[in-house]
Amino acid sequence: MKVLRAVVGFLAIGSAAVASSPQSLGDFELADQNAVTRSYRFPKVKVTAMTVADRKGSQQLAPWIQRLYTRYAKRIDIDGIADVSGIPKPLRGMVSEVFRKNLTHSVMLDWGGSIVNRFGYERGVANIYLIDRRGRILKHVAGPVNDIAELELFQAIDRAITNSPPE
Repeated sequence: MKVLRAVVGFLAIGSAAVASSPQSLGDFELADQNAVTRSYRFPKVKVTAMTVADRKGSQQLAPWIQRLYTRYAKRIDIDGIADVSGIPKPLRGMVSEVFRKNLTHSVMLDWGGSIVNRFGYERGVANIYLIDRRGRILKHVAGPVNDIAELELFQAIDRAITNSPPE
């Protein structure tokens, strides 16, 4: 029984530590598929839902993005980064062209992988990160959209909007 209490106590302390110290992302710049440099500087006016995915994970993004737009529209920034770090240099122009032809919205392309690695994203699945106005990652969900993950993400976004007024 004492061992069980010790384990439960340790888990509670560990959970509190993780919850109280969100990872800080830091400023960054990446070019999108149209070679337009996009800058992320903190603090920002709005909280951000940032999608991060490789080719396989990108197949799970559309339902997430649609639900985010349906619920939040212009109240938050919704953005995305594609991990294209595995693409050889000679093929980069062709890959950018595929992005231009298939997407009407801007997607930042991380050719070196340094920015997506800051997120610590899970390869092969969709990753959605909630970033507060100061650049702290408050929530991360990964995988195909499901009701539980959606509810948890939306509750975290609602809290971030309420608790983090623009500076």
